Amino acid sequence: MIQNVSSATPLEKVDYHLRDDGLADIRIRRSIRTVTHEATDNQPEYVEYTAVESYQVLPLLEQEAIDQADVLFEGDATSSRPVPDRVSALEQASLDNAQLLADLMAGEDGDTTDSTDSDTGKNAADDSADNKNKE
Repeated sequence: MIQNVSSATPLEKVDYHLRDDGLADIRIRRSIRTVTHEATDNQPEYVEYTAVESYQVLPLLEQEAIDQADVLFEGDATSSRPVPDRVSALEQASLDNAQLLADLMAGEDGDTTDSTDSDTGKNAADDSADNKNKE
């Protein structure tokens, strides 16, 4: 799950806590910022730390979580998108792939015109070979 978070204490890029069940609570953070809020009449100046955070529960060791942090964050960011957006992206990717395949198929032949005689259903090259054999 992706969410915006804030804290009174500094935030780490990867926060890892092993659980008793063998899984780990893993928080991966991006866009970590330090925000200083000016003093007001009712409140003294204070510092807040903010980030975009992905929270995941996975069966990873700490070093694995650190090594895979970027991939894990991106995967969570993708799965956190609304379903209609994800479906639209998949549909578009499918259409793009179909067009690419069609372009590749057309490029292999060089010429996409059909050389079959519509009256006889025979290929023009076959016809000329037949005529040579008759001579």
